[in-house]
Amino acid sequence: MQINVCLTPGEYVIEQYRDWNAVVIDVFRATSSMAAAFANKCATVIPVETVEEALQKKQTQPDALLAGERNALKVNGFDLGNSPPEFTADAVRDKTIIMSTTNGTVALVKAAESAAVYTASFVNAAAVCRTLREHSRDTVLICAGRKGEFALEDALCAGLLADRLADLAALSDSAQFARSAYREVSPQLLQRVSESRHARYLSEIGLGKDVAWCLQYDIFDVVPCFSKGKVRVVPG
Repeated sequence: MQINVCLTPGEYVIEQYRDWNAVVIDVFRATSSMAAAFANKCATVIPVETVEEALQKKQTQPDALLAGERNALKVNGFDLGNSPPEFTADAVRDKTIIMSTTNGTVALVKAAESAAVYTASFVNAAAVCRTLREHSRDTVLICAGRKGEFALEDALCAGLLADRLADLAALSDSAQFARSAYREVSPQLLQRVSESRHARYLSEIGLGKDVAWCLQYDIFDVVPCFSKGKVRVVPG
């Protein structure tokens, strides 16, 4: 088994990774929100790239919730934004959620043709690592980034996964880099990530609480899996 890390979504090329596991990471905030939604018993998440596509799907699934953001702010007319604490049991239990975000859902749709596609964040990292061990296959960790650019929080989460799987996998150079960065930063994770551009932006628009929330370790035992256009939780 080998592990590679795509530090930006543009590095992911399906021809290279078609037979691999793919793990999409968008710590701030889509994959953290998906973990919260499934922990609170939502039925399924349908990720789409654009607001227009979300609205079109809503027409055929009127009972579904619309969730998502643009520039980190809830889309006008949507039921939910992209803050994980919004995805409470009262809000999402047994619901289908149609989600469109600036980075995470775009990266997820791009990865759809890999052999198996999971979503991860700090909040469900242990559960995802367990699944990757059970379904051992070459694995690419895809950092969703921010508007196509590198995002520190995603790279550090990839480093956490690489660190926890290093005993059974050969790490590529990018995976070794992410692992080393995570191990250096982890003793001061919140402080260091709070200094990142994405975290500062969230704080500036009043969403600073999401930063600490998304950096919690292993609070959810769920593994979202994307297949045939829908994300569902892997049976535990």
